[in-house]
Amino acid sequence: MSRAPRALLAALAALVATWATAASLPVPVVHADFDAISTGGRSGGLQISTQFPAPDVVPGVLGNAWRTDGFSSYAEANVVLEPRKGLTISFWVALESYPSDLEVPVKDLVPSSFVQQVAGDKGFDLYIDTYGRWGFKVATSAGPLLANANAKFPLGRWVHVVATVDPAAGAVSLLQDEKVVGAARGEPGMSLRLAQAPLRLATAPTDTKILDFTINRLNGAFDLVAVYPEALSEEQRALLPRPSKIPDATASLAVPDSRFATDILRPRVHALPPANWTNEPHGLIRVGDTWHLFYQRTPNGPFKTLMHWGHMSSRDLLVWDNHQDALAPELQSDDFGFDMKGIWSGHVIADGGKAFAFYTSVNHGDRLAASNPGVAMAVSEDPQLKSWKKLGPVVNSRGAKDIRDPFLWKEGNTWHMIIGAALEGGGGLMYYVLEAAEKGARWQPRQKFMEPAYRMLDIGSEIWEMPVFERLSDEVSILVVNPIGGKVSKYGEPSTRAVYWTGTWAGGTFKPFSRTPQPLDLVPGHLAPTVGRAADGSLRAIGIVDERRTPQAQRRAGWAHTFSLPRSWTLMKDQRTLSQAPAPELAALRAEPAIDHSAVAIGLQPRLLHAGHRAYELLIELDDGQPAAGPIQLDVLASPDGQEFTRLTFDPAKGAVVVDKSKSTLSVDSEGPQVLRGSYSAESFGAMQRLRVFVDGSTVEVFINDAAAYSVRSYPSLQSSTEIRISTDVAKALGAKVSLWPLRLPR
Repeated sequence: MSRAPRALLAALAALVATWATAASLPVPVVHADFDAISTGGRSGGLQISTQFPAPDVVPGVLGNAWRTDGFSSYAEANVVLEPRKGLTISFWVALESYPSDLEVPVKDLVPSSFVQQVAGDKGFDLYIDTYGRWGFKVATSAGPLLANANAKFPLGRWVHVVATVDPAAGAVSLLQDEKVVGAARGEPGMSLRLAQAPLRLATAPTDTKILDFTINRLNGAFDLVAVYPEALSEEQRALLPRPSKIPDATASLAVPDSRFATDILRPRVHALPPANWTNEPHGLIRVGDTWHLFYQRTPNGPFKTLMHWGHMSSRDLLVWDNHQDALAPELQSDDFGFDMKGIWSGHVIADGGKAFAFYTSVNHGDRLAASNPGVAMAVSEDPQLKSWKKLGPVVNSRGAKDIRDPFLWKEGNTWHMIIGAALEGGGGLMYYVLEAAEKGARWQPRQKFMEPAYRMLDIGSEIWEMPVFERLSDEVSILVVNPIGGKVSKYGEPSTRAVYWTGTWAGGTFKPFSRTPQPLDLVPGHLAPTVGRAADGSLRAIGIVDERRTPQAQRRAGWAHTFSLPRSWTLMKDQRTLSQAPAPELAALRAEPAIDHSAVAIGLQPRLLHAGHRAYELLIELDDGQPAAGPIQLDVLASPDGQEFTRLTFDPAKGAVVVDKSKSTLSVDSEGPQVLRGSYSAESFGAMQRLRVFVDGSTVEVFINDAAAYSVRSYPSLQSSTEIRISTDVAKALGAKVSLWPLRLPR
């Protein structure tokens, strides 16, 4: 990554001056500054491995640094040391997160390593575990020595780590930023029990696996890595290269654009984390003129374990800034933490100049006594919502087989909270209220939230997830839930998808107009929306458009799942049906139109509309007073030779929509139903007249009449699969106005 010439020259001069005064340092057996990494991935004696085309290079403390990805990358070198001379390890590191692990009790954790050379019970290991506990473990003739650090390892900033073994003195020392944070004593004159194995960085002696993912590697940036074949004295350590001023690590921890530069399936204008695994967004909230979005995240790879809360913010719902994770699993004692197994979904509310996060906390303790699962609370007095203080559990699962995903709202001086639940009869909700918060006030359970009973409303699920309850008008409210388990499955029928009821809310009871839930989207693919209110009070919603490709494909990609484009929620004229339109903010994504045809004839012969764009908005407006007599077929993500295409069919006569992905890709990575069918109600949404289609990488989002919507994923394998074709299967041509805008994020 380039820097200003003056800054670069100054850094080089400082480096030369430092090495000129370092004549008393011994020759290191490894010295990697990562300013130059060969095409084969070598730097200073280290061989860097990564699944991506090349190692990630980012700004370091002096010059460049090597950015690890958390699951595929590591480095190694062949190093020979003398058992009686000892060693010194010195490096700078900035960690984005602690390493992942399985969701297991503390005694079963498998830590990762900054640097290790281990074989069996021999060698040394500068380790760190998933809760940030770290130390230096060394095998010696005096037995194994362990220098544990006295505090968790810092995240999000550059840290200088030095570890030494002095056999003559029988001493092991661990330093952080030139201060001793851990030490161990052996016997004077002892020797090291060295391992006949490569020295490795950013990977553990033992890999931990989920499917074919290695999950316990490090996610951060390394710079100025050196290994010396003896214990350095304090005077010698003072000669180690260091910057005159420690730089901010933000740019160093950013995922470089080069990592996904050739990925044609990665969306360019959708909100999504910079890499790795995400799932449900939640806690969409506007504070001042800034939107904040929190979301489920594994920060270290495209796999699911030990959930964190990611955090991003935006002024316009389009350009999002990524921030350090807001919440992560922690321990409150040596072997227990109320959220040690994961920070699952929840909600964020603002009150009294503070923000409060309510989230599902999970641990390895007793199901009820340890609030497992439960709802826990954290508070932020930071206007940017970057720093949070956990206050602990507030509700447990008593009264339900399982609970998750609280949603809150305030009426007068009373706070209301509903929580997705697994009840004896299937999915449902738990309901609590908190009166004007006096010190020590507790959430009080209420007997029921809805009429009729949940068993009369459920679709055969085991549990309801991610509930949302909002007013659409003064008289009409909406409840959205995501039933899963039981008869509901991702690839079956009924499908995993969001459903909703509209109805009246009065006297602490929600009464839906109909017992039958309505699907949020016309076909499955988009679910678990989170909602917030814009400055004018109107509703915005962002959901997840989930993956429909194999875990192996997700690993190769290095990321999984994406968020939907923001939608605007209103109430249709029938006062019963939810209307979902593209959020008005999306208009700012449009570049100059590539197509602007006022009279297009749609006939039997497929018409090529345009090719070449990977992110675009297509608008088809059928001529007024001319409803389609037959189905309209729109092929997107199509290759010129017809080998690949995703077909969207709109059939007004049958009141149906179809997504056909049976020819969408030549790869074997796509999974799930290849044909999705849904019903369209002209009575609710009007005759099909206006079709808006957003295509962005592997994401296709459709809006009919700016009212009915669906979002799906499709995975073409060919670089050329960018064409658009439209046709109908009736003889009489349809007239339409067609517009197409390439999409790009505003500057």
